[in-house]
Amino acid sequence: MTMADIHLDKEFISLFSSLSKLETHPAAASDAASLVQSLQQKTNGPSGVVHFLLRRLWLPVSAADESQNVLLQGDNALSVLVHLVESRPSAYMSLAASAVRRDVEKKFSLNIGSNDNDDDEASKEVSDALIMALAKLLIGPNSDNQVGIATDASASLLTLCRWDGERNNRCGAISERVLCTINILWYHLRAQGEQKRRESSCSQIRISALMVDVCLLGRDEMSLALSNGVNDHGNSGGTNTTTCIMDKLLHIALDHPNDDPLLQVSALDQLERLTVHDNPQYPVKSERADFLLANDVLRRGLLCLVGGSGDLSTDAANEDDYEWGEADPINGGAALRLLTEICRVGVASSASMSEATRHKFQLLLSSFRRALHNFDPRGELERLSYIYAVSSLVASCAMVASSSSASTAAVAAVNAVLSDMTLLHEWLSLHSRVSQPKLKSTVLCSLSQVMEPAMWKDEGMGTKNSTTRRPSDNIAIQLYQAFSQANNNRDSAELILASTKSPFVEERLGAYDILRALVSRGVCVRLLLLYDDGSGNGSGSSFLDWLLNHDLESTNEGKEAKYQVVDSMLSQNSDLLGGLLPARALRQLEEWRRKGPNFVTAIPWEMATE
Repeated sequence: MTMADIHLDKEFISLFSSLSKLETHPAAASDAASLVQSLQQKTNGPSGVVHFLLRRLWLPVSAADESQNVLLQGDNALSVLVHLVESRPSAYMSLAASAVRRDVEKKFSLNIGSNDNDDDEASKEVSDALIMALAKLLIGPNSDNQVGIATDASASLLTLCRWDGERNNRCGAISERVLCTINILWYHLRAQGEQKRRESSCSQIRISALMVDVCLLGRDEMSLALSNGVNDHGNSGGTNTTTCIMDKLLHIALDHPNDDPLLQVSALDQLERLTVHDNPQYPVKSERADFLLANDVLRRGLLCLVGGSGDLSTDAANEDDYEWGEADPINGGAALRLLTEICRVGVASSASMSEATRHKFQLLLSSFRRALHNFDPRGELERLSYIYAVSSLVASCAMVASSSSASTAAVAAVNAVLSDMTLLHEWLSLHSRVSQPKLKSTVLCSLSQVMEPAMWKDEGMGTKNSTTRRPSDNIAIQLYQAFSQANNNRDSAELILASTKSPFVEERLGAYDILRALVSRGVCVRLLLLYDDGSGNGSGSSFLDWLLNHDLESTNEGKEAKYQVVDSMLSQNSDLLGGLLPARALRQLEEWRRKGPNFVTAIPWEMATE
């Protein structure tokens, strides 16, 4: 260490000493300000000051350090940094937040899963003061600068929680301490007056987003968020004021009527993040499933938002007495979407849930179906929410019904949904959307997504080596027939081909999507090839005539979509098309597949000059 470094150390220690005297000696403020100016000049500005303090941030102050007057380590260095951030926010807040994030991610992310030695562990003390300092950065007026600061602070805290969960850090459960800290901050935000509380809505959502991020790390973290072990004042033990942090999210998401609907819809979005179930990084454990499927307050609150007449405290004495009204005009669609995702979690987890949770889920699923029966969508956004809700629920049920390992109770529950013609009719009917080509396209696309999920995944659709599960052929045929029944029993192929000839490109693209899903299954190819409207005009009277007629589509995106239909049919059914198609038609389709979307059949010169 050079003499310059020694003098710099002493000057920082003098700054710390001056800050320690501020409460008893206000005159020390001027000395502190002078020292800050001097240190900024000697370290090339605020960035140099932050860099110096970060090197000292993780080491605790020992008795030996105190005896040698080496005080600027650990929480002492942090106190200096916090003072600079609070007294000079424009110069230090954003700089400190980003620098701490980089340091935390470098120090704690790279060693997850490694066997660090004790010396390295000793340099990674995470104090309560550091957690509180980072958590406070989540709170602030909404601005572009504050968003970046809060994002850096949240990322730092989440990295610490993830590292702690992977390493079982000897310092204690960081996730518990983080949740305790943000619970205290959230309590004080909620305890403010109405105007102040409204102004702090962004801060509340930042806190809830971090809480959800921590909950997704694992079952222990989810249990901590649902635990009453720490009350709103940060004291351990059960008291009358004890509330878990998850209750605060439920409160702002489910209060009805709500005086801040924008805050409410953001809270519903955060709850929806807990329903992620198809991401292997965040598998649904029993704690999260039990909360989503068996929490009475969550179920009652969401049903109220979609038109139910109950309240958060009690259920109707008799389900048949449950009255339905209009959904919340602002957040009814968001609540419907969240109910859909919760039911999808329940369907996917049906084999592993406890008996008590199964009973609660069956009650939820039954109530959700009645809510869908009584939901009267008004406007395009609500109609889209309804289509998404039914199609997603049917898709999850179709997967369970197609599984050989599903329990008898699970199969009975999903079959009740798959045979609910009221739901299927409202979802699949095109007659009620005659003048709405975009909604018709949405219906057709949603049906294709249920039949062939791989179409909509990054790995691509229509490939035999696809790892994406899909419903059985029996379920696909059942949905194909339901599409006909929902449209006055017109032949499904006739309905789809009629949409391929629509003047609206959106509707044609939706029709191509459902055809692409159908031709990926041999049994559906046979049904399509059997269709013929009897006109015999050769311009699309049968499925094969339509498929071979290149003049029926003029747009580039339409030609590409039709080419994908051909490609999927040939790649998925190469072993049976030879017996279903005329040899000339099969050769033409194979040539089309080789030459690409813009291929057209050449007209012989003799015919062109007749």
